[in-house]
Amino acid sequence: MSDFDDDPTEEPAADPVDDAKPARTTAPDDDWDDDWDDDGDRGAKRDLTLVYAVVAAAIVIVLAIVLTRPKDDGGTTTASSGNGETTEQPAAIEKNWQGAVGDAVGENGSQAQARVEKAPGVYIWTDFQGFHVRSSLDKEVVVKVTAPKVRAKATDDYDDSDEKGDSPTSTEAVVTIAPGDPTTGAGFDLLDSETATFTITVDGQDLPKDQIFLGGAEGVADASPVQFTKA
Repeated sequence: MSDFDDDPTEEPAADPVDDAKPARTTAPDDDWDDDWDDDGDRGAKRDLTLVYAVVAAAIVIVLAIVLTRPKDDGGTTTASSGNGETTEQPAAIEKNWQGAVGDAVGENGSQAQARVEKAPGVYIWTDFQGFHVRSSLDKEVVVKVTAPKVRAKATDDYDDSDEKGDSPTSTEAVVTIAPGDPTTGAGFDLLDSETATFTITVDGQDLPKDQIFLGGAEGVADASPVQFTKA
């Protein structure tokens, strides 16, 4: 028997370093990572909300500027409110009858009237005193005017001080002009109408367009009946 057999078997001493190490355990699953992610999402949402708010505010400002900007319509008029305050309002657009009907008529229609005596025909012109019709034909002329609003004047002498004889306002007015005196004729007030049709007949037939003269210069109708518009 050897000495190795006689020695008692001894367990190796424990490594003090290993004994000092704590047992490895699984780390608790805390919510820190999830909270970080949630905070990130909330931050992104807050950023988007801020962007939307800025865009909405910009749109409101632009709309306010557009809606409150005065229109360029040639000027403004001053209107008085019930409490004594005055406000600026857009002025009404100035419209004129189109075509040669208002050209070179002269004061109180003097130039247009002089034209009546130069050649046979029916003459139409307009000015601040309304529409005027004269005839230098040797036959009776019937003038019918249709418009949204029209009335025939009792006289057409550029004196509107007495309007008691004027016809009632209607959508149609008819006047007969006797032959023989081209200095008198018919006058029509179209009020706020913006369209009008003049039908000139002789012996029940429409007068040819080349016998209907417009204004005080060289205007001639391009159709019979004659249609006028404001613009």
